[in-house]
Amino acid sequence: MKFGIMNLFPVSDGASDQQVLRETLEEIQLADELGFDSVWLAEHHFSKYGILGSPLQFGMAVAERTKRITIGTAVLVLPFHDPLRLAEDVAALDVMSGGRVVIGVGRGYQPKEFAGFGIPLDQSRARYEETLDVLRLALTTENFSYQGKIFQYENVTTYPRPFTPGGPRILQGTVSPENFRQRGAVGEPIITSPNFTPLTLMKRNFDAYREESLANGHDPSAHDLPFMQQVWTGRGEQGMRDAAAAALEYYRSVGKVIPGSEEALDAERAYYEKVAENIRLLTLEQTLTHGGNFGEPERVAQTVAELRDQLGINHYISWMRIPSLRREEALRSMETFAAEVIPQFRETAVPAGAAR
Repeated sequence: MKFGIMNLFPVSDGASDQQVLRETLEEIQLADELGFDSVWLAEHHFSKYGILGSPLQFGMAVAERTKRITIGTAVLVLPFHDPLRLAEDVAALDVMSGGRVVIGVGRGYQPKEFAGFGIPLDQSRARYEETLDVLRLALTTENFSYQGKIFQYENVTTYPRPFTPGGPRILQGTVSPENFRQRGAVGEPIITSPNFTPLTLMKRNFDAYREESLANGHDPSAHDLPFMQQVWTGRGEQGMRDAAAAALEYYRSVGKVIPGSEEALDAERAYYEKVAENIRLLTLEQTLTHGGNFGEPERVAQTVAELRDQLGINHYISWMRIPSLRREEALRSMETFAAEVIPQFRETAVPAGAAR
């Protein structure tokens, strides 16, 4: 079982951009020292919701400040990137970190971000697919050509070449049941961060991913299976409620950036309308029970064990620096998790049939 941390890089009231960036770097260094396996950096643009526009650039600072932790992106929004420049930046980070890189990629969803870059939202899928194609070619092949509708290249080689043979692993952000099936069928590794999705539904999604993978001749145990949640670990009712309240405030901020009915693509309109309605009706008590993993170490560890046993999760990623939660409380939670939760899983065997 692996354990990671993630950060969205939001700017809460009273904080500065510089403070968020510098403090997050310090927190990642602490996570490395505490024994966490990975850190995941999110890409966002044009709002305080998340101010890190270049996870790969920030990853360079992480590589120099840490010794062992894997540097992941969750996720790079591919439609916003030139694929050749992206391949160069990924490879450079892979070299500078000594191969400690995992690339999570996604299609993006915030209309404001697409508008800011002048990219129509209805081009997101085509740009995502072609950018991913070119990125894979550039990282694995020293001379390649590509003819797509958006990108065309002849006899191109990007430098530097990756430190990792074939380039870092690429994980695709996956949410819908159909995407779980599709990516399982072609044997692609995934990363997911479900909010308020019942365990029974998540089990169906992960089961479908494995079943499709096996049915098409792939080995799902060849990949890590990462899963992200907001987490607070500590003693005392008030600390737990403070963490859940901070999570609730964050979820309400999500409602301000997801596509509205007029902005969402036709195929996704119903999904985003449901998300917005769920956020509008969300209460603190619901956040405590279904909006993350909050509580004493024993309770938090039990939830991790359930995700491992029911879903086959083998890489649990915690978002502990929840926006508006006091930093001291978040750091204390990280230290408690490392001291009292992680050791329970280091020597635990993965159940039969679960991904390794």
